[in-house]
Amino acid sequence: MNPVPLIGALAATALAVGSLAVAHRLRPEVPAGEPHPEPHPTLGAIGSGLLSGFTLLTGFLIATGWAARSTGIVPPDGLYLADVAAGGAVLLYPALAGLPFTPRYVTAVCLFGLLVGYVMVTAVQLRP
Repeated sequence: MNPVPLIGALAATALAVGSLAVAHRLRPEVPAGEPHPEPHPTLGAIGSGLLSGFTLLTGFLIATGWAARSTGIVPPDGLYLADVAAGGAVLLYPALAGLPFTPRYVTAVCLFGLLVGYVMVTAVQLRP
């Protein structure tokens, strides 16, 4: 078994949860009894767009990386750099969108970070 995607998944989770913790620490405290402020509705569309772009780019890199073993045609390095940048943006998005640092959201961000990190590292490793 290849441990590199697992290490990438753990690193991505650490980045996502760490940024959520730092953002929580830097945000002003919510007065007792008041609900946490909701993110602006526009941020939902940005997150969906980021995730869609990351998914499409990573899927393309996985498919072409796998096919490159027989065709010899390898995607340019810039696409891999763009995939890592898109993955980083997707991982930092929950903190930038203002998600509160609660056990529910931390669990969701952890699971999301594991998935994003594993898939991103796998896409890079499939490159011949």
